[in-house]
Parts: sequence; C-alpha cells; structure tokens
Amino acid sequence: MSELDLLLIARVLHVVASTLWGGGAILIAAYLLPAIRAAGPAGSAVMRQLTVVRKLPEALAAIGIVAIVSGGYLYWVDSRGLQASWLASGCGLAYAAGGLASLAAAAIGLGINIPTANRMGSLAQALHASGAPPTPEQSQILGRFAVRIARGTRAVAVLLALAVTAMAVARYLP
Repeated sequence: MSELDLLLIARVLHVVASTLWGGGAILIAAYLLPAIRAAGPAGSAVMRQLTVVRKLPEALAAIGIVAIVSGGYLYWVDSRGLQASWLASGCGLAYAAGGLASLAAAAIGLGINIPTANRMGSLAQALHASGAPPTPEQSQILGRFAVRIARGTRAVAVLLALAVTAMAVARYLP
C-alpha cells in the first residue's frame, strides 16, 4: 500500500467518522434528549433501547476514536512530522485547536456520558423487567442521570462543532 493510499484512506475515515460523531452528538443534544425528557416515564424505555439494546454510546465512542486516530495521522502527515514552523502557522494552530476540542469531547463522552448512560440504561432495564413504576427515589436518580447526560452531551456537541469549524477553515489560514 502506497503512502497516497494510506493518506486517502485516513482522510475518508476521518471525514466520515467526524461527520457521524459530530452530527450524532448535535442531533442527540438538540433533539433526541429533549424529546426523551418530554416523554416522561416513556422516555426511559427509549433511553434503555438506545443505551442497553442498541449501544449507541459505545458506537459513538468507537466512531470518535476512529476520527481522532485518523485525524492524528493526518496531523502528523500535514505537519511533516510535527515541524515547528507548520505547528505555529495559522493552519497548524487551527488543526491543533480542533484536535484539542475533539479530545476534550472524547474525554467527556468516555468519562461522563457513557458511564452515566450505562447506569441509566441498567436502571431503566431493571424497571422495565419488574413492570413496576419507578419509586420516587428511582425517579430522582433517573432525573439526575438525565441532567448529567444532557449537560455532557451539550458540551460534546459544542466542542465537536468548534472542532469541525476549526478544521473547515484551517487550510485557508496562513
């Protein structure tokens, strides 16, 4: 496989994975989580389906990892092995800012959103299996989980929007 082939594969992987990751985060933050919250107790069934059955958090994490690894490779290639002059250029700084925003988004997703979504999904699954309505304590726990996920997802969506913006304009900066 030639260097050009590897570069093209990395670019396709980066663009597709980044589009799916960023678009997914924005869709979830702006539409899906508010709809789940508005659905009240029925929303927990949707959350269970997304987290426990379909494993959406893990899928987005895997897509994010592909975006970050392929982006790191592209950064290495574009910087010609991290040459200082390129790193200090407008292009290099914009790519670095986008990469740092993506890494922060991944840290929030892996460190906050996925564990919280999994705990919420497990509780929702237990409630579904019991057939009983949630106790006031369980409702309070689910509410706290929902708030934490909503905040984390909004943060991830904003960070990924910033990353996409930085990377979209980077090539045009001196």
